[in-house]
Amino acid sequence: MSENNSDHIKMFKNGNSFAFRVSKKDREALNATSETSFEKIVSPDGQEITFRKVADEQTDLLAMADHILDQHGDLLKRLEDL
Repeated sequence: MSENNSDHIKMFKNGNSFAFRVSKKDREALNATSETSFEKIVSPDGQEITFRKVADEQTDLLAMADHILDQHGDLLKRLEDL
């Protein structure tokens, strides 16, 4: 992201919503496109908003399958032999 993480930006009106702009430099650092999903986290006191990039669902699914195979490979092998 930007070398200076304390860049000040303003919200702007976008239809019935408000939005923040992400600079090209920050977008490239995030390796984000218009298809990239982010999780929004608002602090309990309402003073901070954090956006976290959401991992690709296919990557998550493959990681979950690998984890299940690692944890229960012996059981899956026995089921395969039935």
